[in-house]
Amino acid sequence: MLVDLIRVPDPTCIDDLLDEPLGLLYLAAVLQAEGHQVRITNLAGYSSEDWKSEIKEADVYGIQLYTPTAHHGITIARYIKQRFPHKLIIGGGAHPSAVPDAKDLIVFDHIVVGEGERSLIAILNAHKNKKNIPRIVKDDFIEDLDSLPFPARHLVDMHRFHRKVGGKRCFGIIGSRGCCFQCAFCDHALFGDNVRFRSIKNIVDEIQHIIEVYNVHHFEFFDDMWTISKKRLREFYEQVKDFQITYRCNGRTDILDPEVYTLLYESGCRLICYGIESGSQRILDAMKKETTVEKNLHAIKMAHDANIPAAGYFLLGFPGETRKTIQETMEFIKRSDLDQTQFYTFVPLPGCEVFKYPQRFNARIISHDFSDYFLVTGTDGCGGRTIETDALSAEELSQEMKKIRQFLKERGSKGGMQDYYYEKLKYKEK
Repeated sequence: MLVDLIRVPDPTCIDDLLDEPLGLLYLAAVLQAEGHQVRITNLAGYSSEDWKSEIKEADVYGIQLYTPTAHHGITIARYIKQRFPHKLIIGGGAHPSAVPDAKDLIVFDHIVVGEGERSLIAILNAHKNKKNIPRIVKDDFIEDLDSLPFPARHLVDMHRFHRKVGGKRCFGIIGSRGCCFQCAFCDHALFGDNVRFRSIKNIVDEIQHIIEVYNVHHFEFFDDMWTISKKRLREFYEQVKDFQITYRCNGRTDILDPEVYTLLYESGCRLICYGIESGSQRILDAMKKETTVEKNLHAIKMAHDANIPAAGYFLLGFPGETRKTIQETMEFIKRSDLDQTQFYTFVPLPGCEVFKYPQRFNARIISHDFSDYFLVTGTDGCGGRTIETDALSAEELSQEMKKIRQFLKERGSKGGMQDYYYEKLKYKEK
């Protein structure tokens, strides 16, 4: 059986080819292990008009859907239905996991909620054996992540992707799934509320494989929880200290142990990225971030003390945001001396608490057109207009974002940002 896994284009994204589609590559590896033929149709970088010639015949199509690109995925599914009317089409990813009953998803024969590996195999086996299976399929989360094969990177041209660490092309790695925190802007339908870890040995085996096959020594860990366990970091350091790798990772600012930062640096970390979100304690509390402005400042200082550049990600326009809280955030950036700063317009993605209960946050959702729900990052560096409050209208929020972008351009950045920040957004290096 030939299964075609399709990555949907994202024309609103500044760099649609930044990262390889690791989720699809995991699915492909599992399908191949089960004896299926797999093709990855990577439509990243295509406009919304020129992808049709890339759609070839297959027995089954799996389409990955994120909220801001779901309309493109639905268009692709409709095109496949018209051209190959008897072929099976399956939709999965973060968007259908959050809203599986959405009317516009009716074009899909099946919807996968949550992780796709087991569900996709179950659907294919049911159709092969002519057995009934529900249209919406959700399996238990995979506890033993080591049981999964490494992503099938050989099915895509890895040289097409642009993510870099220290100016060198890097490969993505996922060392865990799930998040135990309950931020009001996040949804856990895809990977769940509990963190599941791969063993350090399994992660290191994948790194060794990449080094041997691709001669790449630079990595990005996409885990939300990479820094949460000092024991795991120590074990990681012991196993990679002779590999001469470098990497970037995400970190939580409530991890304030100096030894953690020493282990990060000695194991190759050369950029740590924090979801700071805001420099206002009132906004952090509204977001349910479970941290403080002072902890955020302390974490950045500890990274700097360990010679690790720090990047801060901020959400602008969360309900309760005012010009005063925006100014508090600007003062935080100056005070912390962050090396890199990235702002995203707050978008209430389906499944998050603000999307489900906007009245609790004194917010009004002004668009239910999911094509407006882009936040990373818009062709002009701004996100879509989806929400407003009594304090800031969507238009006023866009104007504030433009001022911030100008401030960041003039301020400059350190630590080697991605190319599009220099080429398209015109940031400068300090």
